[in-house]
Amino acid sequence: MTIVYSVLFMSVLGVGAGIFLAFASAKFAVKKDPRIALIEASLPGANCGACGFPGCAAFAKAVAEGKAPIEGCIPGKRSGVPEKLKLILDTDIDKLIALFDENEEDAEKTLEKLLASSGKAVKAAPPKIQRPTQEEIDSYKEKLKENPRAAVIFAVLPNINCALCGSPGCAAFAIKVANKDEDIAKCVPGKPQNVSQKVAKIMALSEAELQKIIEETSGEPAEIKKKFAS
Repeated sequence: MTIVYSVLFMSVLGVGAGIFLAFASAKFAVKKDPRIALIEASLPGANCGACGFPGCAAFAKAVAEGKAPIEGCIPGKRSGVPEKLKLILDTDIDKLIALFDENEEDAEKTLEKLLASSGKAVKAAPPKIQRPTQEEIDSYKEKLKENPRAAVIFAVLPNINCALCGSPGCAAFAIKVANKDEDIAKCVPGKPQNVSQKVAKIMALSEAELQKIIEETSGEPAEIKKKFAS
């Protein structure tokens, strides 16, 4: 009987411990900070790197931690991103957590409710950037072989295929710029790299000069880029 009582006692103790741990887990659980998710939901989603961080998720985390300015998203300035981020950061964290939980941790819905409840005039978010497919990227890169000026322009672009310019990739954009069908100023991530000035020099080159550059570099974008590094 002693063994039976021991087994029963241990079983009851185990069940009791389980209940206590479940209660403690629920009682003292650390609520997830929703600010990173809400900040990321406010961004264009281009992952262009113009903010200085490797993608929107990294920028969102940095803003939430106070390590990046709310004006850091260059493409988002025209769509009211700084105002949205300020609202998120200024809102009481407990209110954000409650709203996030209420919307089943759906950042898009939570952000929509937060904007609606704020009573502040904030620009509507534009559609998320549709990045080009690999097939589109490869197709336009192949066309660069037929256009030396476009090939050289492509080499000085960021080559991240963010689609902020409205073209399906950097190669497609380079072809349009070379044919004077597009403005290089639309390359937002290229501004810190002085892409506009480099392209202006390329546009002033003769066909012979362009061909010489292609021959000297074997058409390698990295080698071409070095020629316009200064």
